[in-house]
Amino acid sequence: MRPADDHGKDTFSCAMCAGADPARQTPLQRILPPGQSRFIARSEQFAALPTFGCFTPGYVLIIPRAHVLSFGRLGRQALAEAQQVADTVAARISEVYQMPVLGFEYGNNMPGGRRVAHAHWHLLPTEADLGGWLTRRMDGQLIRSFTELPCGGDSSYIAVRTQQGQLMTFSVPNRPRQAVRLRRLVAELDPRIDATAWDWASSNHDDLIRQTAADLAGHLPAGTMS
Repeated sequence: MRPADDHGKDTFSCAMCAGADPARQTPLQRILPPGQSRFIARSEQFAALPTFGCFTPGYVLIIPRAHVLSFGRLGRQALAEAQQVADTVAARISEVYQMPVLGFEYGNNMPGGRRVAHAHWHLLPTEADLGGWLTRRMDGQLIRSFTELPCGGDSSYIAVRTQQGQLMTFSVPNRPRQAVRLRRLVAELDPRIDATAWDWASSNHDDLIRQTAADLAGHLPAGTMS
């Protein structure tokens, strides 16, 4: 049985909760020109928007409105919706930038174990072979859909959506303040990207945030999601 959404006690102070809420004004919104929405897509339970530390155009996060540590902590219905959003947004990113799209998540289920304690799924146009790199170093397993993401809170995981749409997971032990720098690894694996530009805390890349919002605005099919 999948767990119920494990909402935190103080979601108002969570930057990701604020970012996914269209009623909230956020630092990301203030980077954009007046009238430009920060949302690439919105569904009932998820929002897609450019990320801070947007080191390449088209870099988007999918964020659940529920305050959870990882996508695996969501229920089956929410995960099915998450996959629809991810597949739709990935297809649009690929169409706009004419590149394959990589997706990944560090599903850290350790409370207080990371800088951002709210689930977020990364999507970006890149040929970086994150799945291959991890497979050569860790035991992973293929899964058929987001609904098969690990749901237990006693361990963490890395999930990858390859450029071919294949889903795989890798188990990671729960450890306090464990540093799994997937953004850094992707930057190092992609020769187009400055490998020092991965840390969002050091550089927002405001110009690329604005470009991403402008490039992807209005590119989702009518009626799919708003």
